[in-house]
Amino acid sequence: MAASSKHIIYEIYSDVLFQLAEESGQVEQVLEDMAAVGTLLRDEPQFLKLITSSKMKEDEKTAALRRVFSGRVNPLTLDFLCVLARRNRIGGLNGIFDRYEVLVDSLKNCRLVEVVLAKQLPDAELEKLRLEIKDAIKAEVKLKVQIDPDILGGIVIRQGDLMIDNSVRTILNRTVDGIVDRSRETYSKQKNKSGETTPDGSDSAQG
Repeated sequence: MAASSKHIIYEIYSDVLFQLAEESGQVEQVLEDMAAVGTLLRDEPQFLKLITSSKMKEDEKTAALRRVFSGRVNPLTLDFLCVLARRNRIGGLNGIFDRYEVLVDSLKNCRLVEVVLAKQLPDAELEKLRLEIKDAIKAEVKLKVQIDPDILGGIVIRQGDLMIDNSVRTILNRTVDGIVDRSRETYSKQKNKSGETTPDGSDSAQG
């Protein structure tokens, strides 16, 4: 399935779940439930494989989910999981949860900001960074930190469609590109002064 199609499906399911959770006053509880379910499915890949298997009947999948999660998550979350299982969408739970989390953050005027670092920072420094971004965008901020040694240093910040790339790798690339461009420009001027053919094919020495 194409990525865009998956994104639309995640939006539909997460929007429905959020609406039901908001109407019943269980937004935060469902958020906690979804996080716990996601953790369990990551820790128990065999169970995930079982409830996503095409060989398993729909009622068997929902029965398995109710055995595992009944009493551990609220009924709304459990019913939602059963709907996903019946429609073979449990495999997309992480994408649905991510979208649901964004909706919850929007409700609290909290923005999800992704930061890419070359190495992990101490918690105190991450909190300082979070507060600086919070002051800059005038909204509560939740940081999602990714580590990418290839950026060499510095930081890449993404919030929605906005990206600020101050990584060392990008700065080096910009510097090198600038040097190359200036060298080409200097070389071109020297060629023109010496009477060599210009890029348009004419002789620069002719009047």
